[in-house]
Amino acid sequence: MEYIPSGFTPDYRRAYSVFAHLIGARHEQNFPYTTEALARRPQEQVPPELRANPNFLFYLTHMMRGMLTSDYAARQVVQLWRRRPDLFDPKAVTKLSESKVQYQLEQVFERVPKHQRYAEAWFRNSRLLLAWGGDIRNVYHEVTTEAEVRARVVNKRRYHLPPREQGFFCFQAKMCSLLTYFLMSEDHIPHISMSPPIDFHHMRAMVGTRIIPLPPGRYQPRAVERLADQVGRRYLDRFVEMNPVDFADLLFILSREGCSRAVKEESPDWSDERVLSQYHRTCGRCPIERHCTHTALQESYSTPREKVLSV
Repeated sequence: MEYIPSGFTPDYRRAYSVFAHLIGARHEQNFPYTTEALARRPQEQVPPELRANPNFLFYLTHMMRGMLTSDYAARQVVQLWRRRPDLFDPKAVTKLSESKVQYQLEQVFERVPKHQRYAEAWFRNSRLLLAWGGDIRNVYHEVTTEAEVRARVVNKRRYHLPPREQGFFCFQAKMCSLLTYFLMSEDHIPHISMSPPIDFHHMRAMVGTRIIPLPPGRYQPRAVERLADQVGRRYLDRFVEMNPVDFADLLFILSREGCSRAVKEESPDWSDERVLSQYHRTCGRCPIERHCTHTALQESYSTPREKVLSV
């Protein structure tokens, strides 16, 4: 495993150039930001009447981590709602036991690894939500900055604190940003300048475009996540008029709709019509093709035993 050297910094000037191209494509609804692609975002797998419930989005966020894909998690949480809508009422959840929550999750999801502590988080955070009046929107009352949001949402691992000061169990920076993104996208809360919820898609795009110019090697993703988070924060601080929901979509959609379907071979056979057709459907249409080296491989990141970002 390679270590990112101390003092390593992203290429912010390159980031501004890359984002300018992507924002232009998003504005014009060009590839990869087509109407069809926007409709494939994870939250779009949730019926509008459920997205209108802010607490549903809070509980949905619990399953957007670990090895579950976001689309699958969204669909299955909808199934859980149809089976047991009481699991989305914090007061009702606290009348159950953690083991009963675990059982209900197992009825909907193919597997619910206990080491991910999904049921424990669902149960414990229902209690914490009651300390906020049982409505996740209250957590965002009178907060206007990312730092203030993280101070309330991110778990401190200090359980002697009063409930409102503990933060939600298993919620760190990504989950905090994702919850905020879901709530802002449905106008449940005012827009707050929040960094995107950094996942593999954001890291792949930033490494591939050399915004994070890592030399070849295998990297621990958390270190890359921190760099990607810095890029998002720096950009939003400089361009304060940027819509944080649209900004969060930029690299996520780019990676899912383009990079994930791109030609994977290191030395492709360009005389093969199938290879050429695949290129024209993906990288050949990409607004930042000339900025990209397409070097971060998802296969190595998604290994069951450990997450590794290979460059």
